[in-house]
Amino acid sequence: MRTKSALKARQRLCLWNPQASLWGEIMKSDEFLNLYRTLEEVLSEKYSDRTRNYGSVVVQFMNDVEGRQFKDKLNLCREIRNLLSHHPEVNGEKIIEPSQAMLDILNEVINYVKRPPLAISYATPFENLLKASLNNNALTIMKKMEHRGFSHVPVLNGGKFIGVFSVGTIFMYILGGNAIENIENMEIGDFRKYLPFEAHTTERFRFISESTTVIEAKTAFEQPQQRSRRLVALFITDNGSQGGRLLGMITPWDILRS
Repeated sequence: MRTKSALKARQRLCLWNPQASLWGEIMKSDEFLNLYRTLEEVLSEKYSDRTRNYGSVVVQFMNDVEGRQFKDKLNLCREIRNLLSHHPEVNGEKIIEPSQAMLDILNEVINYVKRPPLAISYATPFENLLKASLNNNALTIMKKMEHRGFSHVPVLNGGKFIGVFSVGTIFMYILGGNAIENIENMEIGDFRKYLPFEAHTTERFRFISESTTVIEAKTAFEQPQQRSRRLVALFITDNGSQGGRLLGMITPWDILRS
């Protein structure tokens, strides 16, 4: 059962104001329906090359990861839209009139769909990343990691992404029966066997494209972790794959800032 306060809140958002001018009433109703159609159009474009589970693009969006934050608001918009489209009047009198708050909600969602906040805006960009190559001195890289606060360093060879150097790399190197006798002279290449992503037995990495949204990145980190392997970083490339050009790296700590 709805509480009185909830009913009053809904009234403030959408009930017809009998004191409003007829012209204003028509304008608000038309504007609401036009905005709703615009929302359907931008969502249809968004899902044009995706598999949908719902016939309505609005329902699809509000049940997707990105749109769940708007679910309650969009449910209310759908109710108002259905009333305006199918039962706008009773005995010649309007039964509902969208408020400015409802128009603002639709504009908010439309703007979000058109320009969603992207994960790359919270990432450490390529030019600021601590990177390594196979011929870099390992101890020098480790000192830079400590000084700059990086726990994982992408390793590139001729511009190609070949793996990640981390504390876990050294751990697995030692567990593999290798002795570290002269770390001052060791290079990143000496750990090459333990750099590939699959060699990190307690950590996982994923590649995402530059169009990945903040919500999608958050969800990736929030999903149940594989047994004994946690997702520690998302690498952003121009095509969303390991073979793409590296654009940045995002960690759980980075995404908390969003």
